[in-house]
Order: sequence, then C-alpha cells, then structure tokens
Amino acid sequence: MSWQLETSSPRGLIKHRKLLEENRCRFLDHSPGLHPIQTIVYDSWIRCRQFGIDPLRHQTEDPPNGSDLENIIGCSILHKYSTATLNKLLIQAEKTKYLMTLCDTNGRIIYLGGDRQVKKQAEKMNFVLGSCWSEEAIGTNAIGTSLKTGYPVQIFSAEHFCEGIHDWVCSSSPVRDPVTKEVLGVIDITGCWEEAQAHTLGMVFMASTVIEHKLYEQSLLNRLQLLESYSSFVLRYPQNGVIALDAVFNPIEANLCARRLIHNLTGKDLETIWKEQTFTAILVKQHKSGQPQEDYKIFIEQFGTPCLIQEIYRGNQRIGSILILIPLDQRTTPSRALHNDTWTKLQSASWSKIVGKSSKILSAMSQCNMVAQTNVPVLLLGESGSGKELFAQAIHEISDRREGPFVALNCGAMPNELLASELFGYNPGTFTGAVKGGRKGKFEEAHQGTLFLDEIGEMPLRFQVHLLRVLQEREIVRLGGSTPIPVDVKIIAATHHNLEQLVNDGVFRADFYYRLHVVSITIPPLRERRDDIPLLIDHFLDQFASKYSKPLPMLDPQVRDFLINTYKWPGNVRELQNSLERAVLFCLNGIIAIEDLPQSIQKTLNDNSSWTRNIVSPANWKEFASSHKKEALLNLVKESGGNLSATARQLGIARTTLYRHLEKYGVKK
Repeated sequence: MSWQLETSSPRGLIKHRKLLEENRCRFLDHSPGLHPIQTIVYDSWIRCRQFGIDPLRHQTEDPPNGSDLENIIGCSILHKYSTATLNKLLIQAEKTKYLMTLCDTNGRIIYLGGDRQVKKQAEKMNFVLGSCWSEEAIGTNAIGTSLKTGYPVQIFSAEHFCEGIHDWVCSSSPVRDPVTKEVLGVIDITGCWEEAQAHTLGMVFMASTVIEHKLYEQSLLNRLQLLESYSSFVLRYPQNGVIALDAVFNPIEANLCARRLIHNLTGKDLETIWKEQTFTAILVKQHKSGQPQEDYKIFIEQFGTPCLIQEIYRGNQRIGSILILIPLDQRTTPSRALHNDTWTKLQSASWSKIVGKSSKILSAMSQCNMVAQTNVPVLLLGESGSGKELFAQAIHEISDRREGPFVALNCGAMPNELLASELFGYNPGTFTGAVKGGRKGKFEEAHQGTLFLDEIGEMPLRFQVHLLRVLQEREIVRLGGSTPIPVDVKIIAATHHNLEQLVNDGVFRADFYYRLHVVSITIPPLRERRDDIPLLIDHFLDQFASKYSKPLPMLDPQVRDFLINTYKWPGNVRELQNSLERAVLFCLNGIIAIEDLPQSIQKTLNDNSSWTRNIVSPANWKEFASSHKKEALLNLVKESGGNLSATARQLGIARTTLYRHLEKYGVKK
C-alpha cells in the first residue's frame, strides 16, 4: 500500500491512475514490462482472464426482485449482527463522499448507505442493494477479491479489471465466523477515485473486527444453549455415548459412556482419535449430502457402531449437533427417537456381510428392511457381482421366516430340461436315472422360508407360465404326479437384465413380470458407491491375509487411488474381491503392486495416460525406483522424444541414475 501514502495529492492520484491504465492495457495485450502492481490485483486479473470476464464491461448484472432480496437479507445472520455497527459508522462518515456496504458470502450487497449523490452516480454501474459484486460477476473489485482471497484489500481506479469501474476506489475487509473461520461476507467502503484515502482500508478492517466480536458473543450464547441440550440428552440416554459437536462437528463435550466406548473400540481417547481420523470431514460431508433435517442416522466405520445425529438450532440457525453412539450389542434403544424397525434391523448381524456406508447402499438396505416383514415377491435389480444374493440372504435373516430355510437357485446356470425337476421335484419312476424314492424340488425345500431365484431373466419363456401359476396358487405339482402340494414360500428374484425391455422384446411374459415386480430394489454398482471401495479393500485384504496366514499387505498408494477413483469395476464387488484375493497370494514383501492384480486391471491402468504420468513423475525418486515399473519409465522416455536429459529433469534425478535404471531394464542408451 506504499503508493497510497505517496500519492495522497490529486496530482499523485492522477499519475498513479495513468500508470495503472498502462499496466492494464499491457496485461490485456499480453505485453511485457508491467509496472509494479499489487500481487493480489495481478492474481485477480489472471482469474478474470480465466473466467472470461469482458474487460469493457460497465456494470454488474441486475439485482434480484424485491421479494427475493427481502428473503436474502432476512436470512442473513451477518446482516442481523452488523446493522447496528454499520449505522454508527455511517453517522461518523456521512459527510464524506463514500458509500458503506455489507455484502454476503456470494458478494451480494445486503446493506447500502452513504452520500446520496455518490449513490446516484454508483447506480450507473448497478452498485445497488442486492447486486452481485463477486469476481465472477464483475471482475477485480474490493468486494469480490476480498471474498476470493479472504484478505482486506483496496482497489483503486484501473486496478479494477472492468473499464466501467475505473472511476471508483473501494476498500473491503472480510468478516469471519468466530467458530468455523469461514468468510461470511465483507464490509466495503466505496467512493470516487479522486477521493481515495489510505485510511479507508483501516476503517473497514476495524468495522469487520467489531462485528466479529459481536458474532463471538453470540457464539458463546450458542455454546451455552448447546451444552444445555447436551445435558438434557445425557439424562435422557444414560446408557448411550453422547457427544456435543459445534457447528463444524468438532467435539466440545462428551459423557463418560462415550469416552469409554471410544477407548474400548480404538484404544485411544476421544480427543486423540478425533484429531487423527477425519471424523469432522466425514460428518460435514454426510450433513451436506442429505436434505436439511433435525435428526438423521449414520454409521461411523472407525467406531463400528451406528449413531444418531440430532441437530440443535437457535432460531433458524444451526448451532451444533448431538451425536449419540449406539453399541452394536444393544438390542433395544432407550429412546423413542431411535426405536424403529428400520434402525434396529440395520444394527443386526444380518447386514454384517454387506460392507458399505454410502447413501445408495444404505438406501437399498433400508428398503430391504421395509419389505422383509411382508410376503410380497421382491425383485432385486443390479449388475453381476453387485451382491444381490447377499441382499437376498439379509432380507431372509431379518424377516419373520428367518427360522425357515433359505434356498437359492441360479436359473441361468440350470439346463432348461432340468429346471422343472429342480423347482417342482418329481415322483418315483418319473424318468430313467431318477432318485428311487423321488425328490423334493426347491419350492418344497423352501417351505416356510425363502426361495431365491437368481438370474430370473434367463428363465425360458415357456417355463414362466408354470412359475406364474405357483405364485398365484401357492401350490406345486411334482413331475410325474397329480396331487397339489401347498407351499408357503417368500420369493426373492434377481436379475442384471432390464426385464421391461425383455417384455418389449417378447422374451419375458408381461404377466409374470408384473407379478414379480410388486417391489423392486436396485443394488448400486460399485462405481456408483466409490465411498465404499476403501472399506471393501481393507475388508478383503484383512479377510484374505487371515485366510492364507499371511501378514496384512499394503496396497501401493497410487494403485489404491486408481482402484478407488478411476477404475470402472465392470465386475463390481465380486471383481474387487477376486482381484484382491489374487493380489494377496502373489504380492511380494507385503506390498501389492500393479503387477499383482489381474491382467484386465493392469491393461486398463497402463492405458490410463493421466495415471501413468502420475506414477512416472513422483517427487521422490526412491519411491519411484522401488516400484520397478519398467513400462512407466519407458513411456516417459517416449513422451520426451528419447531426450534422456529431459526425462531425468522431469524425474528430478541425475542422468547417470537414469542410465543405470535403463540398463537394469535391458534398455541400451
């Protein structure tokens, strides 16, 4: 800001404005030789160029209509606690030729006062209540740039990116939430460029500090209310762990039960484990991913226990949350809020084989819980390997038929001529080679239990009518027999086909489809539940290390990232399971590298150019050298056109080191 102290005279301001206009022209023309300029301004110009802002623009976009503007201002906590301070400051500055504004986090003006003549002049550039002054809307300006950077800033004349604002000077300072430290908005003082003064930046900084102190006072009141709510929950749920969380999900208080439970589960105290793990980020993500609600249920994998989050409000502002931990061995919950069938069943061991906590997988589990107690057919839709049979078993285990048998039949793996005898059974002497005393079919075996018909879309068209009759009449007739046998069976069918399309194609009966399609539940493919992949990887590695009595292996970080974020998993969970079983068997030195995975994954990974560039350009050469990826190194040499000096520079190593590794791979210099 040294120029301001030197150019407080009108002549100095004129000179500086001309230098800035020269600078801006050179920047827009991509010409060299810029005069000294504030770094914060230059960086903003770069952003404006990237945004595609028109440098000839003369005004920002029109403000919202009256009712929308009233809602914006009425919902602003910042406006509520800033108005008194701004009014006092405005009285002191009313004889100056300046405007004072308060803008929200989006750069919209939610308070505007000051000199009437200056205000009228500012209206020409839409500097009015409700208008948006973010960088994205109108380029470099104190409001938008302060919001973008989080720092106080003064923008003079041609430092503004857009030509129509060059006649103005503005000073802004951000206002931060005292708890979250997030920028809530900015205070701004704007005037004509001839009236530029260095002290205006100090004024807005002091004003923002005063407002932050007021917000801090409110945060103390919020915390008091939050602790009162916490005390109430501790009394209501004495057998549960109760933790009070602030607005950004950091713990501020916890009862003894919560501390003991966390220590028993992790071996560490609450404060330590919270710092080491990413619980705050996990809770913030789950909060933002759902619809606003006062309470919702989650599962914290690291704790291995279901939880309820109760949001705490003061007025219309969420001030924090209460987290209630429920031990898995607690069969009944002590509160009405937690006591419902869906939540109780989600706690049961029936779902222990389903690893995942993504919203899609939890939604599918919740739907299964809802239909488990009914006797209607259930149709599970999902790609091969997505876990349809595991879901079918879970539905059976939480249903009132759990004491009965669970019988599964893969319709696609059964020859057509044997399908009838497998399902309906046969009487003695029905055909040559049959069991002497006859045999029950799957329907009879599943009596008073559940029959799971996998790959129902593969069932022959001529056979579907017989199965439809069983669903309607609830009785079967064995092959070679004539006596109907009553069967009480819950039908769960599954397919990876689009049955509706098969009906349209004439290869699946419409009446059979609608009889099965009373309730359909879609099991998401693995690529649509990527949040679950890290959990599944850790689960399978632990499972197979134990199965083959091997030390728990580590997965190469870059390979892990590829498997979690990039690979499409066409075979879903089954493919992941099989791939990791192979990797555990073949990995050396306890580290799973790309070579330990199936060829299909290796090919996809090597074909992914962005991944290849990442693994051949690590910051640490030793880490690269230890990975022994010949193909990656050769690809990098090829990309550099055989220029070994350029390759060595990219890797950050000496050429002699590069030569040595090339020779190691049998590549001549």
